[in-house]
This record gives sequence, structure tokens and C-alpha cells, in this order.
Amino acid sequence: MENNTETKKMKKKTRKRGRKRRILAQITVCLLLTVLFVCSAAGGAAAAYYKAATRTIQTDTKTALRNADVVDADLVYDQDVVNILLIGCDKRADETEAGRSDTTMIATIDLKNGKLKLTSLMRDMYIDVPGYGYHKFNAAYSYGGVQLEYATIAENFGIRLDGYVEVDMAAFREVVELIGGVPMDLTEAEAYFLQTAYVNSKHGEKNVTAGSNMLTPYQALAYCRIRQDVTGEFGRTDRQRKILISVFNQLKSQDIMTITNVCMKALKYVTTDLTEAQIRSLMTSVISMGTTEIEQLRIPYEGSYTEGRLSGNGAWVMQVDYELNRQALQYFIFGTGEDPQIQDEYGVGNDRFIEGYYPEKTEGISTY
Repeated sequence: MENNTETKKMKKKTRKRGRKRRILAQITVCLLLTVLFVCSAAGGAAAAYYKAATRTIQTDTKTALRNADVVDADLVYDQDVVNILLIGCDKRADETEAGRSDTTMIATIDLKNGKLKLTSLMRDMYIDVPGYGYHKFNAAYSYGGVQLEYATIAENFGIRLDGYVEVDMAAFREVVELIGGVPMDLTEAEAYFLQTAYVNSKHGEKNVTAGSNMLTPYQALAYCRIRQDVTGEFGRTDRQRKILISVFNQLKSQDIMTITNVCMKALKYVTTDLTEAQIRSLMTSVISMGTTEIEQLRIPYEGSYTEGRLSGNGAWVMQVDYELNRQALQYFIFGTGEDPQIQDEYGVGNDRFIEGYYPEKTEGISTY
């Protein structure tokens, strides 16, 4: 009898560990399949709630990537490596135009090697947008939506993508609200920037302090949009990554019902060309992989670009060596070619702001 009791206890522990592992895998999918990193079209932390959650997904076949004007034969592809384009748009509720893509990433589910990967594409890259000539990368979305953004990636980096997920800023705020805030340590400069740049805001950005904070939805969004220090756009992207990790850790500590609730409520802000069957397949694949680690890359990588102002309009852009970055991206995602030995060390939390670009002189900042 005692042995039977011990066996039952061991089986119960094993089931709990397996369940926890599945939950963590599903959280990872949630983080991968939204650009603002907090909830996913593959969401649902319990199978019983999955169908109810996925019914809220807005599947848009008209903007499917398969209909984009690209030549698939010229693109690197592997049926065992799934690549999802993640777009976060800075369009506000009162805007009627498409807006520009505020954040663009590629989420990679490498079924062959059991890996999850995330690639950031910097929005200030001066890039050839098919049919429009050279512009900042984030202009592609404004000119032609998700399909033109994909065509720009395909032409310049030579990779095929399998689908997209797009969210707006409301999804980010919704999820942060549901998990009770995001813990974050702020430098003196970061705190000062938020206090000064958002001094007239009614959402409390000015109430943050240097050191430990539990950021509210609006404070968290304001934090991950900072790019006025010497790290510029790289610092902004790294802050977004810090927010992602913090949200990930917050979600890991929640119970299964809370996780499911977060996913279901955030899904209404998601638009995708993925069908429910595709999403279910991706979720099942990630769960079977069992990994919750995310490998990361930023394009352009350090040493492959220069920065400066354009003659004419004076826009600050990144002049990129696209051949080097094409090779680096293809190696990172598919393992093709030679290892470029990239060492991306940018760092965040810098306490030096760009001269003449202090918060009190910055106009037009908004998180809503």
C-alpha cells in the first residue's frame, strides 16, 4: 500500500512538472507571436479554453503574405523552420491612415533543431522599398501595409516568411493591466526622461522614480519607446526586450486560469493571416519542443552599418551593408552559409542623453 501511495505521488509530481512545462511553452508562444511581445495568436494556457480564445482572432486572408508580390523561388526556405512576421503599429485610435510599423520582428520556430528565435529589424534602416525607392524601413508598412513590408524584407534579405501577426498598442496595455504591472529598474536618466517628457500626461508616467518600479501599462509603454539617449534606436529595442523578459517572468508565476484570461482578452487586438488550424499546429509543435529559451538577433548587427543624416530632409538613418546582414540573417534563421561570429553588445540603461535632444526639448511624444 505504501509503495502504491509513493508511486501515485511520483506520478502526480511528474504530471505537474509536465503541465508546468507545457504552460511555459505556451507562454513562450504567446510572447513570440505578438510584436509587443505579451500575448499570442497561439495563446490559450488550457486546452479547454483554446477554441473560445481562438474565435476572437481576426484572420485576414486579403493581406496574407502568400499574396505578396515576391518571387518565392529566389528566397531561402525550409519547411521545418517556420518564420512569422511580427508587426506592432504605432497607429492611434483616432487615426485613419495605416501608420508606420513601430516594431518589426521575425519569430522563428525551428522544428528541426528544437529552437525558438527572435530577430529585431531596426526601423531606421535606409532600405530599398519595392516600387518606392529608398526610405526608412518602417515606411514600407505605411505605403503598402504588411504585404509591402514583407516584400521589402524578401528583396533585401532573401528569406521567405510563412505568415504574420499584427497588434496595436492597446494589446500591450491590456496585458500589462491584466498581470498587475511590469517590474523594472530605471536609471536616473530614464526616470528623468519619463518624468519630463510626459509631465502633462494623465496616466502617471511622471510618477516613476530611479530604481525599482512596478510600471503601469502606460508607464511600461512609454519606457519601451525611449530612444533619446546615446544608444538611440538600439537602446529602444533593448528596452522592449527587457519589457518582454519582465512580462515573461510575470506570466510564469501566474496560475493557469490567469494565463488563459490574459491570452483571451488580448487576442481581440491581434490580426493575422494564420488560420486556427495553423495556430493550433504551431502551438502543438512548440509544446512538443519543450524549450522556453529564446535566441535573439538584431539587424543590422554591430559593425555592419553607419549612421547619419540624409541630405535634403535631414532624416537620421542607418546606412546598412545589406549583403552582410542578408548572410547573417540567413545563417541565424536557417543555419546556411558560414557563421558570421556576431557579437551584439549594445546595452541599455545609459545615463547620457544626446546633446540638444533632452526631454524638455522633445515634442510630440505620446503613448496613446
